[in-house]
Amino acid sequence: MEDHLVSPERRRLLLQAGIASLFCLLPGALYAAKKANPYKETAVVLQQLYANEFLSRERYLVFAQQALKEGHANIAHLFAALAASEAVHVRNYGKILQNMGVKPVQPVVSVIKVESTRENLHYAAEDELAEVDKQYPELLARLAPEAHKEAIEKVKWSWQAERQHRELIAQILAGTGIFFGVLSEKFRQSTVRYFVCEVCGSTLIELPSEKCPVCEHPVEVYREIKHVA
Repeated sequence: MEDHLVSPERRRLLLQAGIASLFCLLPGALYAAKKANPYKETAVVLQQLYANEFLSRERYLVFAQQALKEGHANIAHLFAALAASEAVHVRNYGKILQNMGVKPVQPVVSVIKVESTRENLHYAAEDELAEVDKQYPELLARLAPEAHKEAIEKVKWSWQAERQHRELIAQILAGTGIFFGVLSEKFRQSTVRYFVCEVCGSTLIELPSEKCPVCEHPVEVYREIKHVA
């Protein structure tokens, strides 16, 4: 039937019927979209964490080389341990994203600002403080509505590991200022070992007796981090 032969009233009724049909189909379409991707916000949060931990790992590796240049081999060792922990977080987040059918987006690493080892320690301490006290609580709140069990578990593991990072850095920062040289010399002469859990990124200077205090896997999952060469 040609359109110009249809009366205005008939066109109005057809239009109303079409709109009604659309609204009948819309809830089903929205449900199908939700069912196909029920973890949209979770994916966004994991992408953010993946990028953040990737950049943190790269930064700690650069800081380790700077500490080595200044003769602070044990501080370089600490930065290497922190980098190894962040690498575990990167792997965990990337794996969850892939299982969700989402490709992890590797961030572009621009020039990393490097200063003296003392300043780098200050930067690391402030960064870990912001993560522990603000970033992780906010991201966990965003994850809660979609209730992706594995994502929430892995983020909580990372949160606890970051607390350990902050404590390890704080032990050295206690001697900043005019006493930094004296403390770093004492630290340089001491023997410190770092162990990183390959499951959750927990970072310790002594192996736990039986299991990881963060993810509760057997102690065998820990790897000792070698000194930076």
